[in-house]
Amino acid sequence: MKMEYLLDILKPHQPPVDLVARTLMEINGVKRVQIKVDELDQKTASLHIKIEGNDLSLEKLIEILESLNCALHSIDEVVFFEEQD
Repeated sequence: MKMEYLLDILKPHQPPVDLVARTLMEINGVKRVQIKVDELDQKTASLHIKIEGNDLSLEKLIEILESLNCALHSIDEVVFFEEQD
């Protein structure tokens, strides 16, 4: 089943956004990662991360993000759909 998640994330300035994206791409089933920086202050960045793929585990995504010192603020959107033949 194809899935998309839009996550609102708070992270410190390190690690950089591109490292977060590359790390998420390494998760089994992830096909696309898009990150938009919404706000930036002296210590943190607020991100919207869109993750698309097949049979994704939200728990695994959150576990990886937490290992990168990222905190989940909210799950803003969830889309599940079957592939068209």
